[in-house]
Amino acid sequence: MRTSRAEEFKEFAAGRASHLYRSACLLTSGDVHLAEDLVQETLGRMYVLWGRARRIDNPAAYAQTVLVRIFLTHRRRRSAGERPLAELPEGAPADPDDPALRMTLLRALALVPHAL
Repeated sequence: MRTSRAEEFKEFAAGRASHLYRSACLLTSGDVHLAEDLVQETLGRMYVLWGRARRIDNPAAYAQTVLVRIFLTHRRRRSAGERPLAELPEGAPADPDDPALRMTLLRALALVPHAL
């Protein structure tokens, strides 16, 4: 019995979504919302191309390539909107030997989880 194109894609997406998500999290330095968006866009593009992509030797690697390219496009668009300042704003730099600053930093570091 022949499976439909949509069923084949659903099977592929179910098997690859978690791998793509982990890769996207690494690419985005842990930005889970952006990672989810990248995976959704990747799977959307893969669905549109599925008739051609399923004939590729390694559709999982193709999906990974699509993910990376979407991420790079996102980075280029985001960085194009950033404008450098002519000069840095003036402000008093913190004294690295200030005990109050040290205690504040140590308290803040104590709140950071040790491992994910």
